[in-house]
Amino acid sequence: MRDGSGRWRLGVAAFGAAAIPFAVIAALDPRIGLLRPRPAAEAQGQGPGAHWQHSRGQDSRGQELSGQELIGQELRGQAEGASQRPARLPHRPSSGEEPAPERPCPVCTAAPAGPDGPASIRGTLPDSDIQIPDVSRERSTQRERLIGWTAHPDRISGSAASLDLVGLVFTAPRPPGGGYRPLAVDLAGAPDRAVVLVAEQPLTVALTTVPPDRAASLGVEAGAAFTLAEGRPDRLAGFRALPYGAAEVAPVLDPLRFGPETLRGFCAALRLWAMQFGLPARRIRYTLVENPTRIALAGEAVRSDGTPRGRISGRRLARLCQT
Repeated sequence: MRDGSGRWRLGVAAFGAAAIPFAVIAALDPRIGLLRPRPAAEAQGQGPGAHWQHSRGQDSRGQELSGQELIGQELRGQAEGASQRPARLPHRPSSGEEPAPERPCPVCTAAPAGPDGPASIRGTLPDSDIQIPDVSRERSTQRERLIGWTAHPDRISGSAASLDLVGLVFTAPRPPGGGYRPLAVDLAGAPDRAVVLVAEQPLTVALTTVPPDRAASLGVEAGAAFTLAEGRPDRLAGFRALPYGAAEVAPVLDPLRFGPETLRGFCAALRLWAMQFGLPARRIRYTLVENPTRIALAGEAVRSDGTPRGRISGRRLARLCQT
């Protein structure tokens, strides 16, 4: 009212109208905190002096704090400050913005079930073996039966003057509906010789000997199951077969599949069977036959209805295995 015209009054009113929104914002903004509730420490009488004491490394009683307590106090202060910060709102794309692709789960091995099938189980098996039915009970029963047909070790050593290892290679399919491959082994013409069959397919062996109750004339080294057509005690001189618990067996020594590992495994088996029969390596020979159904020993000859693929004499076999 300087000149009575009301100019100052209008100016003050205009300034007040402009300042009111800023005053409301200052009162309600949590960052300014004019209306924020007082902390419990201030409500209990701890004012700015207490904060100054903590900043100087003293507690509320004025005592000096150790370095470890100062670090703990600092970490607690940071944690409390983080807990008091407002949570960040999730990002929401605008109408014209494409949503960000979801990140793949780094620890999920199975994909969620879809409408067309169940969830994937890839990578859930402990090994990479080919899956087959559980035949452990059947194999255990077969093994016990074969052990019942195996001679006592004391009857095996010295029971033969020489030993024939016969490798069997099968390239023709088995007869339709057939089980194990049938194989007849005739030792009637060689009463002083024993045979060890090296096979990779299931066999049913029919053995003929003279005398009929001859003991420990047949051994088997197989990567597959086998059985005897007519089993009786003392029939076998022993066996090693993967399905019956053997850790490893000799591979068929085939020129088409020859290699250092094949020879090493074969020679290891040769030493075992030489020890089993109590024979030197030079008294053991090897014969390879393809697709046989019958094998007969007559003196030094090995006859078969299969295709002969080769023979290694005892001396050459001993040099080959360096025994």
